[in-house]
Amino acid sequence: MLRYLLRLSLAFVLLSVLLALAGFFLPRSYRVVRAVSVAAAPEAVYPLVGDVGRWREWSPWFARDPQMETRFSPEPACVGAWTEWNSRTQGGGRAEVLAAQAPERVRYRMTFVGLPVETEGTFEFVALGGGRGTSVTWTSEGRLGWSPLARWFGLLLRRAEGQELERGLEALRARAEKPGPR
Repeated sequence: MLRYLLRLSLAFVLLSVLLALAGFFLPRSYRVVRAVSVAAAPEAVYPLVGDVGRWREWSPWFARDPQMETRFSPEPACVGAWTEWNSRTQGGGRAEVLAAQAPERVRYRMTFVGLPVETEGTFEFVALGGGRGTSVTWTSEGRLGWSPLARWFGLLLRRAEGQELERGLEALRARAEKPGPR
């Protein structure tokens, strides 16, 4: 019995060491890109993203927890604008607009409470069909650092974040195409 436990312990240690070593060969960063075509002009789509106060209208995270506590900067539609959130189901964090060029591009940074990963994202708006439509591309990328555990986490993050970006873009499309004031 003692010999069996010793072999089991040795196998566990060996497997742990191999997984940690393999983690060092995984990428130190990740990048996720998704796009959608919207039947609305870039000038109609941009305000939904350029104003962090309006993210609640299409964000997949806000949709998942309507009770999420949020705070916004005094001016939510400019460079430096921010939103902070706290949710029992979605965790907490902060997003800040780093650059904005209406109606073409918004770049932001997100940090999450309790997670070592900081992400930067970009929304790009390209007019289609003579300005009657818009191609919206959402890019999210982050650095995972030297930790092999964070790098393994990055493999899961790519897939999960890709699905979240797709949900968000679909909700953004639906909101921008909705008749009435935007």
